[in-house]
Amino acid sequence: MKKQNPPSTKAHVVRGTLYLLGLLSAFVIQLALGQQNATDSAIDPTKSSFAVGHATSGSPEAQPSPVAAATAVVLWDQYNNAGTAVTLSATFTDAPAMNSDLVDDFVVQGNPWLVRWIDVDGTYFNGPGPANSFSVFFYSDNGGFPGTLLYESTNIVQWTQHDSTFTINLPFCCWPTLYPGKYWIEIQANMTAMCCGEWGWTDRTVTELDPAVWRNPSGFFGACTSWSRRAATCGIDPSAPDQVYAILGENIPTATPTTTPTATTTSTLTPTPTLTPTPTATPFPPSPTPTPRLGPTPRLRPTPPPRP
Repeated sequence: MKKQNPPSTKAHVVRGTLYLLGLLSAFVIQLALGQQNATDSAIDPTKSSFAVGHATSGSPEAQPSPVAAATAVVLWDQYNNAGTAVTLSATFTDAPAMNSDLVDDFVVQGNPWLVRWIDVDGTYFNGPGPANSFSVFFYSDNGGFPGTLLYESTNIVQWTQHDSTFTINLPFCCWPTLYPGKYWIEIQANMTAMCCGEWGWTDRTVTELDPAVWRNPSGFFGACTSWSRRAATCGIDPSAPDQVYAILGENIPTATPTTTPTATTTSTLTPTPTLTPTPTATPFPPSPTPTPRLGPTPRLRPTPPPRP
């Protein structure tokens, strides 16, 4: 998945990296205006507007180990077709005018995503690094440009570097859930320019969806104070209009809906009518049995004496 480019061939810088330190207002630091020797300069003076030069190399300080892979899978893969330059995407504690944002788009299809970390290809230039921390932002889509900020995790210290691959682990407490739709992602280093230089995100020669978008809100670099096409509008590395990165996490299973049977309407029972008892016919009183009348008691006649 990861195609590496030698750090010495990957640096994309915006011209005019002259900045004024807040505490030493009289001391102007010129990072790359041709006044450094050729081996240290990150600016190619023959290029107009934005220039491609050479990155300085350096070993990053030890960082906490990334979260164990567990069930994580690659959810979005643009970790290929790397160009030979990087584009500035960083904030600076000592030179906020150079703060720059760089975003690229992706699409969530099917099940929602639980995002756990980002693999991003990049390098330091104008200094050895390391970054103080990283920030990750997710935006909604607004007609092919970043829209509403949906998620932000700033000052992430849980990150590692292997060659030009930076693995940015999102805080365990706050892994974002992204539902189907189009989004924009920003990966941004938080730097101290005077000691450590700048950080850039590797440009990609193949465009996926819409080309990458960049801005420098202060106007310090003289172009693109609002979201604009990095390559076509801002003129930064036109031959490689996208960015190299991959999103890793988990697919969230969608519960299969259980078919709920349509409830059968229970008929209202008609109350059983109370039966009216059939009146029992009252029999007429039995006719009195006629009492037989006794005739006159016959009188006994005396038996006559026998005749002599």
